[in-house]
Amino acid sequence: MLLIFLFLLIVAAGAILVAFPAPREKTFEYLKAASDRVFLWILWKTSGFGRELTRDGHKEQRLWRGQRLRNLKGLAIRSKQRFGE
Repeated sequence: MLLIFLFLLIVAAGAILVAFPAPREKTFEYLKAASDRVFLWILWKTSGFGRELTRDGHKEQRLWRGQRLRNLKGLAIRSKQRFGE
């Protein structure tokens, strides 16, 4: 019974995606973003990156990552101010 319900739910969702292009595009963008995150997570976990770092090294990496994000946000703000967007 549950399998029939799941099958009908999938068929209904597919019919909606075929009938309406806007939800279809958003759904596929969401699926692409989700698959990218899964792929990057797998690469991160299997690469061994950062295993040689000490606890202090991890802390320093987090600090540098935060600094880079703040710099990027500042650049975005200055760009909006400069070009008036």
